Amino acid sequence: MEALLYTFFETNADALSGKTLIPFSTHAGSGLSGFDRKLSNALSDSTVAKGLAIAGTDCQNSPDRMEKMVEDWLHGLGF
Repeated sequence: MEALLYTFFETNADALSGKTLIPFSTHAGSGLSGFDRKLSNALSDSTVAKGLAIAGTDCQNSPDRMEKMVEDWLHGLGF
């Protein structure tokens, strides 16, 4: 999956130039796996904001707490 994302971003680098990108994911233990750093390196003309990674089990077991976490994260980004 990661290679597919990098291909997309590399193919569309010109269209993403000057844009703000906000990575987020659910995961099974890997977090963002450095994707935010790699994305920033691959698209140096774009801004990569602080991303969010949530464990899938947390989404299943604590949906209300995760909803609040996402809301707080988005508010912190100005949304």
